[in-house]
Amino acid sequence: MTTISSFSLYDLLFKKCNNGGDTDIKIEDIKELVDNVRQLDKEGYELLFMLIQTNSIQENKNNSEIPFEGQKINIDISSYSVVSPEYKQCNIKFDIRKFSPILRKILLEFSRMHLQEMKLKKN
Repeated sequence: MTTISSFSLYDLLFKKCNNGGDTDIKIEDIKELVDNVRQLDKEGYELLFMLIQTNSIQENKNNSEIPFEGQKINIDISSYSVVSPEYKQCNIKFDIRKFSPILRKILLEFSRMHLQEMKLKKN
């Protein structure tokens, strides 16, 4: 199991995306990121959350269970658990504006990579 302190995917993406300084992604890239996230599989969602969590720890902004003021959604009142119809897990909603420019770059790059990997597995 990968731990937050030794998450090599984050390190790899950080190095790849950090070469442009503090420049942010463009609005077209944000739209692409949102579309890409909607297409991720279960593994993609788990890795996406780990990337967000790792960045929160790296930036010393990990002051709650869900970083960057994320919110749990799809609460199953009958069992008092947060579930997803597909994965039976917690769904979390984030406001992308709360993320730093580097995290937005990392998530965009990750979403592109993971969707490509999903396509290769499908074929």
